Amino acid sequence: MNSPSVNFEPAFANATSLSKLERAAFGLRRAETVVIKTPEGNYAIIAAEGVNQTVLDQLQDAAGQSWHVVLTGQRAVRIGFDVNAQESVYQMRSKMRLTASDLAAIIDPTRANRNAQVLALDDYDLQDGQNIDGSAVQLLKHARLLPAGIVAPLGHASLPDAIEIEQGDISQGIYAQAKTLRQISQAKVPLEDCEDVEIISFRPEDGSIEHLAIIVGEPDRNRPVLIRLHSECFTGDLLGSLRCDCGSQLRGAISLMASTQGGILLYLAQEGRGIGLVNKLRAYQLQDTGIDTVDANFELGFEEDERSYVPAVQMLKHLNVRQVRVLTNNPRKVDALGRLGVNVVERVAHIFPANRHNRGYLMTKGARGGHLFDPADFAQKG
Repeated sequence: MNSPSVNFEPAFANATSLSKLERAAFGLRRAETVVIKTPEGNYAIIAAEGVNQTVLDQLQDAAGQSWHVVLTGQRAVRIGFDVNAQESVYQMRSKMRLTASDLAAIIDPTRANRNAQVLALDDYDLQDGQNIDGSAVQLLKHARLLPAGIVAPLGHASLPDAIEIEQGDISQGIYAQAKTLRQISQAKVPLEDCEDVEIISFRPEDGSIEHLAIIVGEPDRNRPVLIRLHSECFTGDLLGSLRCDCGSQLRGAISLMASTQGGILLYLAQEGRGIGLVNKLRAYQLQDTGIDTVDANFELGFEEDERSYVPAVQMLKHLNVRQVRVLTNNPRKVDALGRLGVNVVERVAHIFPANRHNRGYLMTKGARGGHLFDPADFAQKG
């Protein structure tokens, strides 16, 4: 008896880009080599934070001076180079044999005393990055790793057993991941702050991390709906961390929605303004040396805010929400929604008292992040 034929092809658009993107990202997280393929040639990419001395020696023996370290402009400025921090990427080459401790000082400000990390800049060459370097950094950020890597040209050769990804699949996969959300499950979940709550999960078509919509009460979707875009915060939301105001904002938003006409809280899987939990903890470590939250991100090589609000817009479309009132102190969030086609009719302030652990953080959000509250208020409260 013949077995029926089965089609195992992925049943979603952009399947190749999406699946290769996640395989490449997890390969980098496992300190594996990933090959980015371009029409001009192939390039081996290794996450700089995963390189040990053995790998570095092998690379220098095999590739000579053909490889380089890719850095963001923000990180290049922080280690002493007089360049434009807003330029996306730079290539850095060592004039001598590089050690793993040298590399750690270049890429990771938490690995040594920050004030002792000024490099002997004459030992390095720095030049503008190329298109391939930008793709490498984009992939490293997607993997929630430090945005620094080792790039080695391979010509048109391949590496045995290495994960391969077309250069175009990186940006296409990231875009498709944000655009292809679909509703997976929903359930009534009574909460302490409101018993009438339904949670709906949305998953990208590649099966990666889910975002959640928390429906509080029964908001009238024929009128502007009160919404909050809340980026997940493991330390604040779950553990009750006093270093931020995230837990207060989460619970406060649900309480406010419950006491009015209901609302929708979009819980976005974008920890630490999009840099991930591990890097957020690195930023905390830097803040303990006396720098603020914005500069901590810059020290690590990230921008001030790495979040995307495309997933939030897709969720609103699924929920048939046409007009919104946004519960936020951040006008940039309102502007971003507007640019993505969301009809924002009002911003609703969302302010909570400071404590001695987060006062500086909140003042920085006002003074440097553009949040609409008076930092002086937090100097006198809590």
